[in-house]
Amino acid sequence: NDKSVPAFAQQTQNEQFVWDSYRRFIAMYSNVVGSCDMEPFEHELWETKKRLGVASDCDIPVRELKRICGVYKQLYQTQQKKVFPQDPNTQLWEAITAVFRSWNNNRAIKYRQLNNITGLKGTAVNVQ
Repeated sequence: NDKSVPAFAQQTQNEQFVWDSYRRFIAMYSNVVGSCDMEPFEHELWETKKRLGVASDCDIPVRELKRICGVYKQLYQTQQKKVFPQDPNTQLWEAITAVFRSWNNNRAIKYRQLNNITGLKGTAVNVQ
């Protein structure tokens, strides 16, 4: 969350890694938990890399990663009509709920069909 990122950056002495991880977390959470349209997120990332003339996410400077995180949270808020959650417990429980919700989505059903997985009653969540 916004409070832990600076502390983690200080602890690791790798601010670029921490902000890029947070950017990825916001994107993945928006996709999996929020079921957001990811095209605007991807567009923001690609346009930033194009503007900066970099090919790799690892080459995006910290100031830009911070800006992208802000844009991502705004995209989430626009699509979800609520602020990106900052409470770790909320994030965890919403992620767990998303896993259980995914059991009957088309992708999961097709995966079970393709892999001849039958007779299961549901799914599980591992929290590490």
